[in-house]
Amino acid sequence: MSIASSLHNATTGLTATARAVQVASANVANVLTPGYAARRLDLASSSLGGAGSGVRIAGVTRIVDPVVLGLHRDAGASTAASTYAQTFWQSVETAMGLPDKGVSAALSAFEGALISASERPDLDNRLSRIVETGAALASTLATVEDRVQTLRVEADAQIARDVDTVNNGLVEIDKLNDQIVKMRLSGQSTLGLEDERQALIGRLSEIVPIKEYPRDHGRVMIYSASGRLLLDTQPATLAFSPTVAIDASMSVGVELSGLTINGQAVSTSKTGPLGGGRLAAAFTARDIDAVSAQSQIDGYARDLIARFADPATDATLAGAVGFFTDNDAPDTGLPGLAGRLSVNSLVDPANGGALWRLRDGIGAAVAGPVGDATRINAMLGALERVISSGPGAPLQDSATTLGAILTDISTERQLAENGATTARTRLDTLTEAMLEQGVDTDAEMQKLLLIEEAYAANARVIQTADAMIRTLLEI
Repeated sequence: MSIASSLHNATTGLTATARAVQVASANVANVLTPGYAARRLDLASSSLGGAGSGVRIAGVTRIVDPVVLGLHRDAGASTAASTYAQTFWQSVETAMGLPDKGVSAALSAFEGALISASERPDLDNRLSRIVETGAALASTLATVEDRVQTLRVEADAQIARDVDTVNNGLVEIDKLNDQIVKMRLSGQSTLGLEDERQALIGRLSEIVPIKEYPRDHGRVMIYSASGRLLLDTQPATLAFSPTVAIDASMSVGVELSGLTINGQAVSTSKTGPLGGGRLAAAFTARDIDAVSAQSQIDGYARDLIARFADPATDATLAGAVGFFTDNDAPDTGLPGLAGRLSVNSLVDPANGGALWRLRDGIGAAVAGPVGDATRINAMLGALERVISSGPGAPLQDSATTLGAILTDISTERQLAENGATTARTRLDTLTEAMLEQGVDTDAEMQKLLLIEEAYAANARVIQTADAMIRTLLEI
């Protein structure tokens, strides 16, 4: 080996170690940077004419495990979806109230007013208390109905935000794809752009679970987890029209927007083409869970109307509405009854009614004996009567019917909470796995020691070759 080739070899070694220091310093500097993937310097031996010719830099590689990355994104989507469902059901449960609060407390107060009035039916203040607590019960159900519809509006708004985020994100990924292709073709490093693209895909994966597939020159294709193409040469466009106000009568196709991809309507269910993330969870809350909760509280309002419209409760009705009404009318069967439930104006002095009708019957022509508690006891019996609240429903009294609704809602909340806990645990585990693949500062410090020794050794080779050349020149 000639002295010149020795100098060349040592020079390539110095170049490689200098680049290694650059990579190590970048890793250490970005140890806390979200989305940063640790870099590894790839070296290869160089040869010329079959003889060793130093070392060459083969490239710098981002250290990413695609399997763990994909699992982490799926876990992020599952966590976002289950957390949204948990928050929804917690809100519904809070609106209904605990067994000693909310609707249950209002029903207990109404029942207590009936018991008190049955003891002294001649006292107007006790009759008035029946009207007050009945109106409070109706108002409490209306509050729950309002909360359910508010949750639907909030879900609708969340859908609109997520759709905008996905559309903008796909456009940004497409731009990054183009930049990465151009820079690779011109021989420039694209590692920073790849980090940015990975972080962006991770954020979108919380909304819609995403799979990426590599293409030529660093470009990636984007699919939903169910295989719907979202980005190839052009980004897909999701379309959704938000609704400012929602009532119980509105559903998808009836004043509520569905979702389209490139103009084609798609399913918004959890198992649909964009299912698995927060977007599908918001659609489920708006179109399924909230509708189910609304149906349950409407069913209870319908049960109350039926109990007090029964001739066994008040034989004077003759087909007229009873104590509870659908805005002073019979039950229309339309959604949103809980929000329209009201006390019959015929017994409410504030609306031109008379309290004595509680004692003598809503359909009575004239007042009867003030000490007769028969009708009031019949109203109390209406709450205790075991009847079916609807087709296929079991025979239950009013309190048991309400308790079953509270149990169903609490069960849904508990299931959502368990799902969210499981999803967060899985996400935390995979996050730890991702961090293990990130920058290890101890390992980087060890590398720096080796780099320092290699740099010093190559510098020593150059010094020795220089001394040899000087000796030759002195001869």
